[in-house]
Amino acid sequence: MSAEQRAHIEALLRAGLSNLEIHRRTGAARTTVARHRRRLGLPGYHTTPDSPNCRHGHPFPLNLGSSENGHLICLECRRRRQREQAARAYVPAQPDVAAIERTVAGDPPARLTPRERHAAIHRLDRWGLSAAVIAERVRCSKRTVHRARAAA
Repeated sequence: MSAEQRAHIEALLRAGLSNLEIHRRTGAARTTVARHRRRLGLPGYHTTPDSPNCRHGHPFPLNLGSSENGHLICLECRRRRQREQAARAYVPAQPDVAAIERTVAGDPPARLTPRERHAAIHRLDRWGLSAAVIAERVRCSKRTVHRARAAA
């Protein structure tokens, strides 16, 4: 670790940030940050109702709350964590182009996802085929073809 990195970590410690936040900002191991904290003679970081900030730097009187089990929490940190989890939760799957091509050619795979089925129906619909012919090629019901047409 360079002297410049050490000085940066020590400046962040003196600014009152937690070991975790310094680890996230600098990439240094949390044990390294804790070792610097001890060497400087700074106490360990503990969040209390009297703390001005949470360990991530959010102002406490505005964001202080308690969890279901009674622990003090920072509401802004909780909101940020929930937003991050929601963003990670749903990643739409891309349809398999080869499966769609096979279906349009009349040789559908054993199982199509709904998105692949709708893409094949739309492609066959552009050719002007009837719902019965499309349903036979895609191996679905005519009702599915009508629903896919209506959704477009």
